[in-house]
Amino acid sequence: MFALPYIAFIRLHRAALDARRRVRTWQYYAYSVAAGLLAGLLVGFALFASYYMVLAGVWYLAAIIIAFFVVPPLQPVLQRHVLVPLGAVRTSFWIAHFVSMKDSDAFALCCAAWAHAGKPTGAGEAWIIERRDKRRPLGDAEIVVTAFLAAGRGDAATCRDLLRSLDLIVENHPNVREVAGEWLAVDAADRGAWGEIAASAAVARYPASALTFLIEGIAAARTGGAGAPGAGELRARWLLAPHRRVTLGLLPVDVAAEIPVRPAASEPPAETPPERPPLPRAVAAHLHLANRAANATGLALTVQAWDAALSDPATRDWLARRALELDAPLGAADRALRDVASDVTDELARLAEAAGLGAPPAHGLVGDALARRLRHGRLDALEAAFTRWAARRHDGAVRAPIDEWREFCALRTAYDAAATAGGLELRRLAFPHAYSTGNSMAVWLWNTRSEYALSHAISRWLLAEALTVGDAEAIDLCSRNCKLSVPTRTGTVKG
Repeated sequence: MFALPYIAFIRLHRAALDARRRVRTWQYYAYSVAAGLLAGLLVGFALFASYYMVLAGVWYLAAIIIAFFVVPPLQPVLQRHVLVPLGAVRTSFWIAHFVSMKDSDAFALCCAAWAHAGKPTGAGEAWIIERRDKRRPLGDAEIVVTAFLAAGRGDAATCRDLLRSLDLIVENHPNVREVAGEWLAVDAADRGAWGEIAASAAVARYPASALTFLIEGIAAARTGGAGAPGAGELRARWLLAPHRRVTLGLLPVDVAAEIPVRPAASEPPAETPPERPPLPRAVAAHLHLANRAANATGLALTVQAWDAALSDPATRDWLARRALELDAPLGAADRALRDVASDVTDELARLAEAAGLGAPPAHGLVGDALARRLRHGRLDALEAAFTRWAARRHDGAVRAPIDEWREFCALRTAYDAAATAGGLELRRLAFPHAYSTGNSMAVWLWNTRSEYALSHAISRWLLAEALTVGDAEAIDLCSRNCKLSVPTRTGTVKG
């Protein structure tokens, strides 16, 4: 009888949290306040009851009440402000079990990995990996755990890529996704990538924790996005969020006015240099590109300069005169032009590959050769990578599910980088090999390895690519694969 009010409060508290995760409107504040009030009532009533249990000599009942009715509402505070700074991996794991009911190990492992990232140790990492590898098949929790382990090793880029890959995973633990979204938001804010945060908030990629909701509001105000919150709403978000001392400086009355902007140093206007002949201009552009970080604009200007120089009649006349002066054989001038174009193309291709740049839209001895070099080189590299991936079905080596996922993510990153640099033409050339290999691996992972979420994620990626390149046969097959019901720990999900 006396337990019924507590049970009702717990259910209401969890209902408020679940509702808050689904909205990013004014209702977020109402649900947050309701969850906070219910948590306070739970803790107060439980401590009051525990006190009288101790007075009555039944201390063990007091311990049970505290474990079930005090720890769950306070777990977020304990995790963030106590367990993570201490690096309390195992304590985080066991306490988190009181928060979630279904598949509680998922959130518990994420909390353990979060604590490990706060204060990493070799023993803690080994303990987490052992428990993570026992969970089959792969799901969103295992990916988040692996991402936080990478963050504990100082590899923020790997952590970021793994958390972003959750978009393809159909299994969905809301509390796990909330932690992942918060890490991405904090990481982007630390890098000053406010536009990235605003874009993620626009599509509501992950449920918003109170800290994520605050960072999203700051990003919208900084970027001037539509529906950016005003100063009053930002302060309300700040009051709901943790780490208020750290984030206070981001909440002025006028956000933009408080952002310190260092005025650019005044420089005297540069004199317009005299016009150079085409060949010296191309050499200067090439040296400028090689001595600085290569970018798309610099590469395009350099290619255009070389094409103009090598097709310029003055350059050809100069080479012809030099050939006569040196008594060179017939055709030496044309061979010299081809040799220069080949050497320049080799050097520009190396710079473009290092910077992940595509071939600029230029036509000439250098422009055409560079486009062919980059396209075929990247195609060959992609085909070799996908071939190695497919060959593992037959080599007898069985990898952990998370290693399968990381290999697929690396291939997808390489494919996207090559397709972005090479444009739609290269994407259309690369897709058939990616499709045949990826589809075979998806079938193998589903039928042989029972890695349903991983297989479904590959099919979703292939479908998106098929729609981009307009492959009707691939669209039909991948659509049917994506409609399969996917068994997950959170229940069967209709694709």
